[in-house]
Amino acid sequence: MPNGKASEPAARRRLSLPASLRGKALLALALIGLIALANVLTVHALLRRSENIAATLNVAGKLRMLGQRAALQALAAPGADRAAALREHEREFAAAWGALRSGGSAFGLQVPALQGALQPALAQLQSAWQDYRRLMAEVVPAPRASGAQAAQLLQASSLMLAHNEALMDALVQESARVQRNAIAASALLFALDLLLLALGYALFMRHVLAPIRALTRQARAMGEGRYVTEVVVPAGAEFTELAGALNASSQRIAELLEEVRGERAALAQMQAMFEGLAQNDVAGIYMVNADMRLTYVNARFAELTGHARETLCAHFEVRRLYTDATWPQAARSMAQRLNGQARSTRYESRIRRADGRDIEVEIFGSAMRLGDAPATIGLLIDISQRKRAEASMRRANIVYQSTRDAIVVTDADGVVQDVNPAFTAITGYAPADIIGRRMNLLSSGKQDRAFYHAMWQSLHDSGSWSGDIHNRRKSGEEFIEHLEISTAYNDDGSVNCRVGLFSDVTEERVREASIWRQAHFDHLTGLANRQMFEQRLATGMEHARTTGLPMALVFLDLDFFKEVNDTFGHDEGDALLQEVARRLLACVRSSDHVARLGGDEFTLILQDVQHESDVALVCEKALHSIVQPYALKQNTVHISVSAGIAFYPQDASDSAQLLRHADLAMYASKEKGRNRFSRFAPEMLHEEQWRLQLLHELEKGLAREQFMLHYQPIVDMASGRTVKAEALLRWEHPLHGVLSPGEFIPAAEESGLIVALGDWVFREATRQLAEWRHLAAPAFELSVNVSPRQLHASEHAVQDWLDWLQQLALRSDSLTVEITEGVLLDGDQATGAKMLALQGAGLKVALDDFGTGYSSLSYLKRFPIDFLKIDRSFVSKLPQSQEDRVLCSAIIAMAHQLGIEVVAEGVETREQHIFLRGQGCDYGQGYWYGRPMNARSLGERLQAEAGQADPLGAAPGQ
Repeated sequence: MPNGKASEPAARRRLSLPASLRGKALLALALIGLIALANVLTVHALLRRSENIAATLNVAGKLRMLGQRAALQALAAPGADRAAALREHEREFAAAWGALRSGGSAFGLQVPALQGALQPALAQLQSAWQDYRRLMAEVVPAPRASGAQAAQLLQASSLMLAHNEALMDALVQESARVQRNAIAASALLFALDLLLLALGYALFMRHVLAPIRALTRQARAMGEGRYVTEVVVPAGAEFTELAGALNASSQRIAELLEEVRGERAALAQMQAMFEGLAQNDVAGIYMVNADMRLTYVNARFAELTGHARETLCAHFEVRRLYTDATWPQAARSMAQRLNGQARSTRYESRIRRADGRDIEVEIFGSAMRLGDAPATIGLLIDISQRKRAEASMRRANIVYQSTRDAIVVTDADGVVQDVNPAFTAITGYAPADIIGRRMNLLSSGKQDRAFYHAMWQSLHDSGSWSGDIHNRRKSGEEFIEHLEISTAYNDDGSVNCRVGLFSDVTEERVREASIWRQAHFDHLTGLANRQMFEQRLATGMEHARTTGLPMALVFLDLDFFKEVNDTFGHDEGDALLQEVARRLLACVRSSDHVARLGGDEFTLILQDVQHESDVALVCEKALHSIVQPYALKQNTVHISVSAGIAFYPQDASDSAQLLRHADLAMYASKEKGRNRFSRFAPEMLHEEQWRLQLLHELEKGLAREQFMLHYQPIVDMASGRTVKAEALLRWEHPLHGVLSPGEFIPAAEESGLIVALGDWVFREATRQLAEWRHLAAPAFELSVNVSPRQLHASEHAVQDWLDWLQQLALRSDSLTVEITEGVLLDGDQATGAKMLALQGAGLKVALDDFGTGYSSLSYLKRFPIDFLKIDRSFVSKLPQSQEDRVLCSAIIAMAHQLGIEVVAEGVETREQHIFLRGQGCDYGQGYWYGRPMNARSLGERLQAEAGQADPLGAAPGQ
């Protein structure tokens, strides 16, 4: 390397050392300056703290004087001057108390807010002042205070003076503590200054003087030729870089010497390996440069091409080896390797020998470099003989490959050796799928072990067999084949192979069974229909009586199937039912039975039940399978299933009773929230009777006006005011008392009464809202819950609601419609149109119970949501639960990013309120703000809050 280039980095390193030293010196000066500044700032902070305490004591003292002066003036001043004096004292006291509580100016003094430990004393002083001010207010109107009033006033003055003295004593103690802290801080600062000076001296010795001595020793060793010597400089020292460079230089010199020796040995080894490979008698080896000319060939390559090796190695043009038809492929392949587009290649081609004869060759090529230029190296193998053998075999197999019947050849044990194309066409299995495996891969399970035992016995005795077999194609489709098997023997009588010849006779057999199947199986799903189900149920019960093992009947009813059918059409509904049937079949044993009774009702007959837990496992598997998404022809939908279990003979004595009890258990699952299973219990008979009775009484209750509304306040967390409320329905049942919605709403939805009931709730709630806004709260808003079934019902008309609002002269934006995730999941166009009509008219939309559904976020964009209501399950453990804190904070932040306001449900403690307000939650709802109340109580609350400055100053709900 030229000396100029070698010396340039060293020069840069030499020049960098003084600059680095100057930098550290400047750093040291800056550190000293920072220490001095820290001293000044510390002293200034201590003085400032003392001044603040003095000002606070002064204000507290003036408060004490103010209390005494107010009492004297209330007793001694003329009646006309008392009111003015009392107002002046109230103003002065409020200003001073506010300054002490939150910081500010009072009596011309600027004071900070009292610390948290002093706030209780200040609060007691405020309470004493309120009593004191009330007594003075009673004295003001009278010409002169009575003796009793004077005594009470003096007693209140003394109590206030005592609280004031307590506050001043606490301030004096705080002043003493500050003085002690100031002395301790000064001592600590002085010790820190001494420590920093000692540290600076130690760092100078370590990072400057010691490294200079070590570098001197290293330079002397390298000058003497000892490159393995290393200098050790402490990490982070000034000369660490120089020491590292010297160490790396000596190490690199040693490594370069070792690398040279290793590369020489490797080069010799590679040369020997290449020469050994080039001397083979099978493959020709060649090298081609960037100009597509040969630079090296071995003897075998020259032999294959018929050219002299010397001629080929003298930059022979590769183009001359190929015919006009094969050269484009070869040129393209070499160009890709030379241009770096491909690393290696393999292809078959034809080349022309020097004598003009063409030969078939297989070429393997890889990219390489010769010096700085690209090149390619490869192998050339003559495959002419192999090609001729392949052609002969193709001609020999024409008949075997073109026959229309499937042919399979196995060994003596039934392992497949070969199949013809007809086999693949019939079964769907390619040769690679079946060769080396047994034919039972095609088994459908329809034939039992005895059937196959008889087949093999016939082959063993006579060498042949024929008959029908039910097999399964690779696609899973079952088919019937008529199979004839013959055996080929060796000269010694041993089995050489077995040849099976079969054809697909499914259509013939299907036609024969079509009439029977139409009478016993569902045409849509292929499952047993009700007639076949009843036969199998009777057979299963007889089997249970014979074996003594119980039988289980599982009754399944799809959840939300009607919505899918109505929303997407019957074609999609039929496709969904077919997929459900397939999934149910996959959940049971081959000895069990699946049936479709009609509509979206299915049954499972599970025989030979060893343990009831086995049935529970099957139900869990079915529920998990059914709830997975369904990719239909044009839509992807989600449903679930509710199931009921009844056992024979424990739960019923005949088939009709068993089916009825399983149906009751299924209905119990739906009552518990769907997507679950329940076992029949005798209590369900009573529950069924109660459900039927409840449906009947719902109609009477609506006609007799037995329903009422309660209202739960919703508070603005920032101001503490009740700005909203949620209308909650109650049923005043004449026999059972007040019933909550959870006890009768499911029955109302099932019966369709939810439409009329929902209309009543809407009209009554909005009528009450109009009254509140007119009398007490002009900006007050109300939330009304709307059921998905209510919106889905054809008889529900949005325009009726809007006309009612217009009659009440009520602004539509004062009303919020609360919906659940079910409305967002509902793909019904009519439901969506109703929601859009409500929003278009100005009504707001709140998404209730947010966070409990699995797809809330993905459906938020379906409608413009105004409010998200955080479910109470996420609020109940706040602020102790770290997980719930993170979830609530994330929901609030996400909603605000989307322009949505947040309502937290279930707030029951002050700590929950403080945490949610700190996270920016907009509104709170829960027992801490107020329990659900009637309209009169809420109206009184709104009127009371109208005159309060801070509604949350007192504990809500108390």
